[in-house]
Amino acid sequence: MGNIIIQTKQHLQNAKNDFFTPFMLKLAILPLVISLLFWAIIFYFFGDNLFLELYDFIRPDLAIETSWLSWIQSILDFIIKATLFIVLFVSFLVLSLLSNLIICSFLTPLVVNFIHKRHYQNIQIAPDTSLFSSILSLVWIYLVYGFFLLILIPFYFIPFVGTLFVLLPNYWLFSKTLSQDVGENIFKKTEFKTIKKTYKTSIRSLILPLYGLSLIPFLNFFIPFFALAALTHLFFTIKQGD
Repeated sequence: MGNIIIQTKQHLQNAKNDFFTPFMLKLAILPLVISLLFWAIIFYFFGDNLFLELYDFIRPDLAIETSWLSWIQSILDFIIKATLFIVLFVSFLVLSLLSNLIICSFLTPLVVNFIHKRHYQNIQIAPDTSLFSSILSLVWIYLVYGFFLLILIPFYFIPFVGTLFVLLPNYWLFSKTLSQDVGENIFKKTEFKTIKKTYKTSIRSLILPLYGLSLIPFLNFFIPFFALAALTHLFFTIKQGD
């Protein structure tokens, strides 16, 4: 386990060195600008109305007539408002992350080729997954993700723990899409299936801190792209070892 932690730190350091090159920064700006503008405009125009509609929908009216018990209603109102604010804020981060993931899917070959030429020219890569198959696979992943989001809706509004039910399916999506995007650009399809099973601990150890960073405001616009670089180093290291 200690060796995996050391390797994870090394992959993150290598990704940082690559990320701050002019080529990678230019690529990273694209999803940043698109995601930021799109979701900022949406939340600017519709955020207040959405908050009020949700508040009116879930707010319980206890109809307390005794003045000295009115504090109960006040506490409930505060809890509901705080929960809604957190849910909407997390939703903004999640939607930004989702947008970045979609854009990064199309930029992955550029990232993999850049890192391959810069660090791993001695390694031969021959991916055999077609663009059409990759798109179909990603569509299926997003459909499964959407299904889980829908069935978990009742849990989103549970005070203080609802956020957890938002984060879990998004971790699954983050891990699934990024690892698949990178892996299918380095390995053959059957080879990548074996890699995922054999090195699942190493992959998870790298994905977890990256996902945690993606939840930090502003950083969430860059982390999916940074994660592509980190996973590329991990998979090339695995291929080099094999």
